[in-house]
Amino acid sequence: MKKILVIDDVNSNIILIKSILLKHFVGFEILTAHSGIEGLEIADKELPCTILLDIYMPEMNGFEVCKHLKNNPLTRGIPILMISAFGNDSKVRVKGLNTGADAFISKPFHMEELVALVNVMLRIKSAEDRLREQNNDLEENIKKLKRAEKVQKKNLLKINKYQNKLKQLNHDLLLTEEKEKKAIASYLHDGIGQTLSIAHIRLTSILNLEPESKIKNTIFESTKLIDNAIKESKLLTYDLSPPILYELGLIPALRWKIDTIEQKENIKTVFKNKVNSIELETNSHILIYRIICELLLNVIKHANASSIIVEITKRKRYYRLTVSDDGIGFNYNKFSGLNKPIGYGLFSINERIEVINGKFLIKSNANGTTASIIVPFQNNKK
Repeated sequence: MKKILVIDDVNSNIILIKSILLKHFVGFEILTAHSGIEGLEIADKELPCTILLDIYMPEMNGFEVCKHLKNNPLTRGIPILMISAFGNDSKVRVKGLNTGADAFISKPFHMEELVALVNVMLRIKSAEDRLREQNNDLEENIKKLKRAEKVQKKNLLKINKYQNKLKQLNHDLLLTEEKEKKAIASYLHDGIGQTLSIAHIRLTSILNLEPESKIKNTIFESTKLIDNAIKESKLLTYDLSPPILYELGLIPALRWKIDTIEQKENIKTVFKNKVNSIELETNSHILIYRIICELLLNVIKHANASSIIVEITKRKRYYRLTVSDDGIGFNYNKFSGLNKPIGYGLFSINERIEVINGKFLIKSNANGTTASIIVPFQNNKK
């Protein structure tokens, strides 16, 4: 039940005020106290909706009671209506307001004025309660948001950790794939290539025995086929694992690659090299070589270009390798188009290059495409 507390040392005043309150505030319990000390005890225990407080009382006056009420965390939110025969005195009013009173009424008072002021006190209490509830809700929501933010940060850390793991796995997979290609290339060279070479030598030696012209012609055609097979196996060997990359380095390997493309694909190629050597780890050489090969393959398959330029430059802290073409161009976003082969391929390049702290940049329009790989210097070359 809602409660109103009346504190006054004069019993007749309490009886009058209580009768008015009971008549106009049905449903409220009217509490009374005959001294300031008793009023503080009741207020602390019952927590009324408002307090009607006389100013001049023995032992503890209304100003002191008001000050105690406003200093108590439990009661500081209770509106206080001060009642005094000196309520019209501005000094008294100022002193009361400074101690925490919310309104004044002078004795003798009109019943209507008292009822109106009590209603004001109740509205103040109701508004403050709603504000306090909203503030508590806000604080709780802020706590929830902070907890959610912590969870989100933890999730982001986990996601970043998983992404880094995926990038590293992708990098390790590429190196493993490179080792397998090298093993296959060695097998082709040392196994099939050697066998075809021996067969070619033996068949060629038969030509010197001057057999029948038909047999001679068949043997000649066979040696030609075997010779083509040898050339194809050598080309496949170089594509799988070019020895030039491991023996001479990245720059000669790229030069050989674009020369091969110009001969095989009938596309004009230009190689612009402005550095003597690229000082990177061996694994980084392999990664960059494969990425450049993939970019060149994209040009051949999709760009409908008539020329390709591969350029290598050096800045203070990084190398820049660029593949440019004069093809039809395309719209590129590294986070879109992943369901398309070229889109996924470029996204994969971006992920792989980040493993060695590099950057992958693309500019494309109707006049062609420029793809750049930016790789920082590495001191520990392996």
